[in-house]
Amino acid sequence: MNKEQVLGVVRHILTFAGGIVVSKGLLDETTMTAVVGAVITIGGALWSILAPEKAAT
Repeated sequence: MNKEQVLGVVRHILTFAGGIVVSKGLLDETTMTAVVGAVITIGGALWSILAPEKAAT
């Protein structure tokens, strides 16, 4: 799987989990959207830094 596919799957999992958290009233929708966005951004940045194809060059 490439980076876009993995991040897409992670985004869907986080969105699903976020829906559960919001429905239980633990967080509001705006905060959950920000959390999911932050996790995806940090994950993408880390993947770009640690990517094996960059290490090979």
